[in-house]
Amino acid sequence: MGGCSMTTGSIWKNLALVFVPVMVAASLLQALSGNPDIRSFAFPVNVAVLIVLMGGLFVWNREWGGSRVLAALASGYAAVTAIAMAAVCCLVIAFAPGLEFQRSWIFNAVLLLLGTNMYLAILRYRGTYRIRFYLNHAGLLLMLVALSLGAADMRRMRAAVNIGETVDKAYDGSGRAYSLGYSLTLDSFEVDFYHGNVPEEFRAVVSSGERSRLLKVNHPWRKSWKEDIYLTGYDTAAGAASEYCILEFIVQPWKYLALAGLVMFLAGAVLLLWGGRKRN
Repeated sequence: MGGCSMTTGSIWKNLALVFVPVMVAASLLQALSGNPDIRSFAFPVNVAVLIVLMGGLFVWNREWGGSRVLAALASGYAAVTAIAMAAVCCLVIAFAPGLEFQRSWIFNAVLLLLGTNMYLAILRYRGTYRIRFYLNHAGLLLMLVALSLGAADMRRMRAAVNIGETVDKAYDGSGRAYSLGYSLTLDSFEVDFYHGNVPEEFRAVVSSGERSRLLKVNHPWRKSWKEDIYLTGYDTAAGAASEYCILEFIVQPWKYLALAGLVMFLAGAVLLLWGGRKRN
């Protein structure tokens, strides 16, 4: 993939020149400071980081394309190693959720190495089946970027709103207040019950400016291309007499980039499965 012939031992040696320092640095940062505050990497910082990384790798590949370290980073060995490391990290995330390891320096360093491998593989590929290769790798890279760097711009906030009340802010899990950028009014709230006073359905009518929507559980208001408003709860002790409901505001500016990546990956998979040996 890299345009220069190397033995397996040489590839591992050159991989270690990058993988080991990156993981050691990430481990030291983790030990000294704990999980980083991802809000520090929100737009435009995350976009600037992405441009610098991709631009730097592009120049490195263009000017020093014959580098053995570069060839090792673009190799299948690097891909397998980074995927294996990511799998181990995912096990830690699954079995020790309290650590919030998905936000750690270590996990993000692994994602950086995996993204570097995919990007370099795209730049250096000279094989026959280019369309399916580019679709698969570029799609995976887009999803990785959207889910990692895009996490800094994602916000999940809640607000308890009384009937007739207007709010313009909501709160994240740590109690930090965020401006919604608009005013939202709870016009009405109703609850239906089964026999035995078991809740069947609850719904709310909310309005912002001249726009109003009926909210139900799992039926959000697509307030904008990046924001959805969900109805998530109410005063269960008061039942039908509840004077407020709980609204959840989810902001995901990078979700369509992740969706585009998924579509590209699936298109590449279709070509891979049914394209046969056609040159595409």
